[in-house]
Amino acid sequence: MEKDQWIQTVMNSTNGISAVTPSDDLLAIIQLKIKQQEKVTPTTVWWIAASIAVLLTLNVALLQKAKTRVNSTSSYLEHTLNQSNQLY
Repeated sequence: MEKDQWIQTVMNSTNGISAVTPSDDLLAIIQLKIKQQEKVTPTTVWWIAASIAVLLTLNVALLQKAKTRVNSTSSYLEHTLNQSNQLY
């Protein structure tokens, strides 16, 4: 019962509040601030895209090189184990 009364009190607490009216110049000030923000040039966007492409290419190349290294190492281990058939 006390919980329901508290909920009603909270819900009714906003009954007497009136809506706030913004000043007439507020929209103009906001639009001016938006226009004053610096824009990113297309050249900068292309440089960023090119650098991402180079990084991806390098990562793929290094992953392929590491994969062949693992394969050659495991084949060497298999070859040496097959000759002596001993682990130590």
